[in-house]
Amino acid sequence: MQYTGSLPFKGNSDKAFGLAESALTALGFRLTQRTASSLEMTGPGMNSSRESVLVGASRVHVNKGNGELTMEADLGGVQRMTRFVMLFPITLCLFLALLFGVVFTVANGPGNWMFAVAGAVGVNALTWMILGPWMARRFHKRTCDGLDTLLANMVAVGEAA
Repeated sequence: MQYTGSLPFKGNSDKAFGLAESALTALGFRLTQRTASSLEMTGPGMNSSRESVLVGASRVHVNKGNGELTMEADLGGVQRMTRFVMLFPITLCLFLALLFGVVFTVANGPGNWMFAVAGAVGVNALTWMILGPWMARRFHKRTCDGLDTLLANMVAVGEAA
């Protein structure tokens, strides 16, 4: 997953890069490259939806050139959380269906209870098949909105007198 954004910029790139550097290092990002016209940082990755939306980016590259400030980001943290919310709940449902099936079969033998277990696990799996993609889109949108805000703030700080 990728993010790209750009805004017109005629200000001081050192001030703009300083804002991004301080905001991102506070979240655990590591500076990998800084020149007069570019800044690159790598992030710790997203482990929870309660973290800052900016950690959804695993690499952020900001470049000043041609009268604009351009930000490119790899959304590795978002991709990781997307995989988690899409795969873990469904896998858990399948595991629980197998576990309950074996336990109840050993305890009671085959019977009508099998339909109840299958129905309960099926409803849970279906719920997560709807919630998973919705949550994944939300992670992506929130991270892109956070990067847009950071870029706009960098332009505002860089162009301030």
